[in-house]
Amino acid sequence: MIERSEMATEAAAGDFAWPDFDRWQTVFTASEAFPARWDGLHAAPPPWTPEAEGYQRRKRELFSEWLDMLAHRSTVLAHYARQGMRARIVRQDAGPACPVCDPFNAREVGPGLETVPPFHPGCRCVLMAVHTAPTRGRRAYERPRSRAR
Repeated sequence: MIERSEMATEAAAGDFAWPDFDRWQTVFTASEAFPARWDGLHAAPPPWTPEAEGYQRRKRELFSEWLDMLAHRSTVLAHYARQGMRARIVRQDAGPACPVCDPFNAREVGPGLETVPPFHPGCRCVLMAVHTAPTRGRRAYERPRSRAR
């Protein structure tokens, strides 16, 4: 298994091969809809051009951000579980719907990481606590009410 630091080192060296990035680029191209964070990454420019340098830099930024988000999602899920709270997926931006994320928006998540964002590089989905309405019950310090009429 490649360590995260090794992956980051590979990413920092010129044009890196990132199958997940290329797979997501294919998905978004086929749907003709790219998430907002993919500006400038819709198509790879010809190599050895100034545009290619910017493209690679932008690709590395999304890569690094995605790795960080993947590393932290189990921590967020565990935090809600410790608090006894349920969580749901929420899109952070109000822009055009992402073809990948939109079906998951507002869906409650289970204990497995396969249901937890980020689903793709540049994903803007997060986990939020599901707040339930407080139940009005008798508190421990309250006396029961008399039923006498």
